[in-house]
Amino acid sequence: MSLYRKGLRSIRDKPEGSQPAFLLYLRHFFKHPSMGGGVSRRDFAAVDYMVRRCERMLESIFTNVTVKAVTVPQGAIDEVKASARILKSGQFVHGQGRK
Repeated sequence: MSLYRKGLRSIRDKPEGSQPAFLLYLRHFFKHPSMGGGVSRRDFAAVDYMVRRCERMLESIFTNVTVKAVTVPQGAIDEVKASARILKSGQFVHGQGRK
């Protein structure tokens, strides 16, 4: 969690126009199964690897002042569109299920 918060704080230092792309990139990195989301808490080797990988990503992309924009993976954009459709349709409200 502290690495995610560190990423969120470093997004504030990026240009305003590219902040949404950085936020999508960060969310995708933490939630998508291919990027580390869904790793078992008991798989210590995988968790340790993902922590080191995340630290390197934060140093190279988010805290580096020369990086002004990122390319968001298409999967992240599709997930955001799908979640927006779910919220619009009213299927889920704060994880409570269908109204």
